[in-house]
Amino acid sequence: MTIAVRRGGNPLRVVTTENYARPSGGDALSGVRRRCFLIIDPQALVRHGLALTLASLHDGSQTWQAGTPAEALTLLAQATSVPDVVLLDADGLGTERMTAIADFLARLQGVPAIVMSSAFTPAETRTLLTAGAVACLLKSDPSAVLAEAVSLALTREGYVQMPYAMLTPSVAAPVAEDQADFASVARLTNRQRDIFRLLLSGCSNKEIARQLGVLEGTVKVHVRAMMQKLGARNRTQIAILAARTGFRAD
Repeated sequence: MTIAVRRGGNPLRVVTTENYARPSGGDALSGVRRRCFLIIDPQALVRHGLALTLASLHDGSQTWQAGTPAEALTLLAQATSVPDVVLLDADGLGTERMTAIADFLARLQGVPAIVMSSAFTPAETRTLLTAGAVACLLKSDPSAVLAEAVSLALTREGYVQMPYAMLTPSVAAPVAEDQADFASVARLTNRQRDIFRLLLSGCSNKEIARQLGVLEGTVKVHVRAMMQKLGARNRTQIAILAARTGFRAD
């Protein structure tokens, strides 16, 4: 079972249930726009199966296919249009898959993305939805759940979908990974927390220095110390940690 919610809002409803051709603008006779989907999965047979499923849900739809996020970005850079929805397999992306997916989602520039995996931790689900994914689907989910996720994504109305188990009391308490993240944030000084918030707001070091009334070199020193405490190598990893702990910029 999965649940659909509006970003930043309360639960709304429970859901129980290789070609590289560029898409045309629509059917010239009917005037109906043809849907286009980008499928990213390392296994060609899996991509083909998803393409057939999507074709059965949306007559006349087209699919682009890529084996990795990097291949997908190359494909998108060469395209003259954008897909309606991206479907990404998170398995096989290594131990840093959350960072890789967050980076990829940031470069989609608003195209709805559905992330699929054989398993998600609660922290991973929160991270992906915060990073911009519109749905986190388990590969064990029935096809009706995929159909619902695609329909929600096509509305572009700010809904997100996740495994219902991620919201149950049994997983409500922080897992070990979350507890470590909370401890890391707790070690930040007050000044570092101020910088942390401004980083999450997208401010550059120069903008942070201006807002805090300090030198840019001072900000850089604080950022390096803060990243060391948090175990982060870049701003993307800081954002992921913030999502895990529920830390907000406002």
